[in-house]
Amino acid sequence: MPEITTWFPERAFGKQSEPQTVVPLQTQQSAVSYLLSILKDPYGVRALIGPRLSGKTTVIDRFRSVLRRDIAVALIDGSGQTTEQLLTSILEQFGYQAELESADGLLKMVNVFALQQTRAVQPPVIIVENIERMRPAALRTLCLLAGITFQGQYALRIVITGTVESRKFLDLGSMKALADRLESVYELEPLTPHESMLYLHGRLQACDVNQPDSILPIDVCDRMHELSRGNPGRLCEIARGTLQQAVSFPATLVDIEKSHRVAQKRRLRPKLIVSQNGAVVAEYELKERKMTIGRSSLADIQIHDERVSKFHALLMLYSDALVIADLNSANGTSVNSRAVSSTLLKSDDILSISSYRLKVVNAPEGAEEEFGADQGDTSRMKTLDDLRQRKEDTTLRVVRDSRFDESG
Repeated sequence: MPEITTWFPERAFGKQSEPQTVVPLQTQQSAVSYLLSILKDPYGVRALIGPRLSGKTTVIDRFRSVLRRDIAVALIDGSGQTTEQLLTSILEQFGYQAELESADGLLKMVNVFALQQTRAVQPPVIIVENIERMRPAALRTLCLLAGITFQGQYALRIVITGTVESRKFLDLGSMKALADRLESVYELEPLTPHESMLYLHGRLQACDVNQPDSILPIDVCDRMHELSRGNPGRLCEIARGTLQQAVSFPATLVDIEKSHRVAQKRRLRPKLIVSQNGAVVAEYELKERKMTIGRSSLADIQIHDERVSKFHALLMLYSDALVIADLNSANGTSVNSRAVSSTLLKSDDILSISSYRLKVVNAPEGAEEEFGADQGDTSRMKTLDDLRQRKEDTTLRVVRDSRFDESG
């Protein structure tokens, strides 16, 4: 079957793969049921968490597709949104034009719409993705929205999604209005080796492959599971790359390793994009093992601002992780609006130093698991496993089972 190699991998496992290739997974189906239970819950807040490519977007798409059409829904990517952008986007998806309005005016418009809908139909649903990347002002606004009531009933149902890191935001005092309405969070679990095989074979069968093991044998599926750590999105990436490299079928372990080496060579170097007031002012490729950020002319990444310390923070680049450590700076360092002493970074994280924003691009894959680390551990940051031991517990109950059915 060499002739199908040019189109088949993309059709079965590509980012633009056909809708029928989406294979229902038990953990995702249970997550949809968990979200649907919001409709009968008087508190009406749900949280869905998981690493990048774990299927959160698939769950949200499925959740939206099964909601009644008379329920107003707004889907927002919270990454870097200002209060005005957040509220404007909500209103536009609710059918309002809100040009040149102040934040207070926009908030009042959302308030009025929510009350009208709650009285006439059902409370609207707001879905906010990437909550850990929201600006503090936007988070405060979300909490104000969470406090809107009509005759003792909450007037907005709210779904939030994010990485494991986002659970820590809910412990903040400023998030109380939202956290008080949230009884539990749903964490998408990695697939087991057997589930990974069923997932890969299911996508092949959706492309009319009657014998999927003639394309991806069991030992190949097991190796793909090992490399992906059971992450559905990574499974698709690995499968696509392997089939693109294979010259015949079934694919072999040699094909996987060859594809893996090619992917490593193609991996783009991590970099920081520095901006101020929304305008990009510089870009830095992270080429060295250690790079300093600061005001000094000796800093590797120089920021000209008196509120930035001469040597403000240190970046440490490893094969599987990118770490930032604050160097006891006068005004501190924040990652995704949260002050940190040291932490792992992942792609699209936003560092805040004074009035500057530094966006992380192409972070090593190992950094997609969120684990905190104290500054005292900086000298011990030699492997990702060291940091995994520092993973924090949460006070919220984590839901990982399928007890939520669609009847609520």
